[in-house]
Amino acid sequence: MEKLMLIDGHSIMNRAFYAIPLLTNKDGQYTNAIYGFLNILFKLIEEEQPAYIGVSFDLSKPTFRHLKYSEYKGNRKKSSQELTSQIPLIKEVLKSMNIFIYEKEGYEADDVLATIAKKAESIGINPIIVSGDRDLLQIATDSIKIKIPKTKAGKTEIEDYFAKDVIEKYGVTPKEFIEVKALMGDTSDNIPGVPSIGEKTAIKIISEYKTVENAIENASNIKPKKASDNILQYKEQALLSKYLVTIDTNVPIEFSNIKTENIFNENFFEQCKKYELKTILSKFQNEKKEEERFNFNLIENIEDAKNYIENIKKDEEIAYKMIYDDNIFIGIGFTTKEDVGTFIKVYNNISETEILKLLKPFFEEDYKKITIDAKTDIVFLNNYNIKLNNLIFD
Repeated sequence: MEKLMLIDGHSIMNRAFYAIPLLTNKDGQYTNAIYGFLNILFKLIEEEQPAYIGVSFDLSKPTFRHLKYSEYKGNRKKSSQELTSQIPLIKEVLKSMNIFIYEKEGYEADDVLATIAKKAESIGINPIIVSGDRDLLQIATDSIKIKIPKTKAGKTEIEDYFAKDVIEKYGVTPKEFIEVKALMGDTSDNIPGVPSIGEKTAIKIISEYKTVENAIENASNIKPKKASDNILQYKEQALLSKYLVTIDTNVPIEFSNIKTENIFNENFFEQCKKYELKTILSKFQNEKKEEERFNFNLIENIEDAKNYIENIKKDEEIAYKMIYDDNIFIGIGFTTKEDVGTFIKVYNNISETEILKLLKPFFEEDYKKITIDAKTDIVFLNNYNIKLNNLIFD
């Protein structure tokens, strides 16, 4: 099944920025976050092999959460100019790579990513969300995977969470994880929660009562007594916190189901040169080698086919493979040490009779032939009075 990889842009930019010492290009532009982001991206692509890739960034405009609670994220320090100067640049780099950027005013990247993930899931695509924000665990399902990078002993490790992994780790379902976060709050986002209720107590309460509302209704039965008293005293705060931590999966934004292809193109190459990303530039050479390795020559007319076959050398080993579709001969491929691959296609401009007449000397004379499943070829060629000789390896 095809995969869609969605990346929380600011989350990964921050991780990249603080993991790598400041780097600049010859113009003095900081580049360490761009470089680190791309390294993480390529590692994820290699690991997940997604057909689609999207990145979402938070916008500077207030979100619906700020409008509800003016203190939301009010305790956060401004990001450094060295980091913020790289955000518009990474967007341009991503666009040059044919990677789609999802953004919507009034919503956070979490809301956008969750909405796109749900839309993709509904049409049979498996979404993967990459973010350092554990709030996203609330949308994990059997097919939506949340990848959480974390630093351990100076190295980045990634934890993968489907719904079952959330239950195993926290003892609550992904939906119940919203209720846990509402009770415990989140200091990083300035979400108040309920005083004196930490993660363990919140999990214990929600495991039993399932929702914040039900916990409030049954507060007199909750232990310890301090948690019971505080839930009643701060019930409005708890309900506000639940509103703030709940991710909106209905953002008015569309999923672009255009596959991410041709990443290593000329525009991306120019961006890498501009920011002097030498390690990334080396990937272009590797890509080129791969393309050359798998590049082949397609022959679709009889003159080119005749020219190719007449130039096959008897003194070199040549691998060939005849291709059939429901016992119909549709073409033949050749490979030598010098020729990466040539395929002669039958049934468009070349008839079966014409090509077999040209191939008869190749099969019957002392060309050093290598193939797979020679028995099938022997039976087929016998029908045309052609013998397969000098097969050195099958």
